[in-house]
Amino acid sequence: MPLDQPDIKELRALVDWVNLTDDVRELSIKFGDVELFVSRDRQAPTAAAPAPAPAVAAPPAPAPAPAAAPAPAAVAAAAPAAPAAPPAAAAPAAAASGGLGADEVAVKAPMVGTYYSSPKPGAPSFVSVGDTVTKGTVLAIVEVMKLMNNIEAEVDGTVTQILVENEQAVEYGQPLLVIKRHG
Repeated sequence: MPLDQPDIKELRALVDWVNLTDDVRELSIKFGDVELFVSRDRQAPTAAAPAPAPAVAAPPAPAPAPAAAPAPAAVAAAAPAAPAAPPAAAAPAAAASGGLGADEVAVKAPMVGTYYSSPKPGAPSFVSVGDTVTKGTVLAIVEVMKLMNNIEAEVDGTVTQILVENEQAVEYGQPLLVIKRHG
């Protein structure tokens, strides 16, 4: 990806990462004409806020993020116009969270990113419906800014549902799979 053309998914992932991590309080990045400043503090930066306003005329979706004081809200408001897949995935995710049995556990995305069902393109999926898994078994990968994060089973059981498609964008807390607990 050229640095002068940021992708809204990657910008949103950065915003969410700053909000979720304890190690980073603020982040400032410049992509050509676009400047992104994200802070966990609710106040806008004093020097950085005026500069991005003229430069944001070119990019359609990420432009509001630098100018708004609460950057996460600005990006979250702009994001629904960009991706088409998450609304389609919302129905199975809602069904899974509301319709779980007492012995079922939803495996949720620990971060915003891209879901991968296999370790590399063309390789078999980590798990399929009906597979038996043990605690620590890698179920999938969620990629954030080219960093691959293993999603592991937290219980022993059998995979009963896979709620997202390979390479689908996922949100923090979104159910990915359902495991029926053994025992």
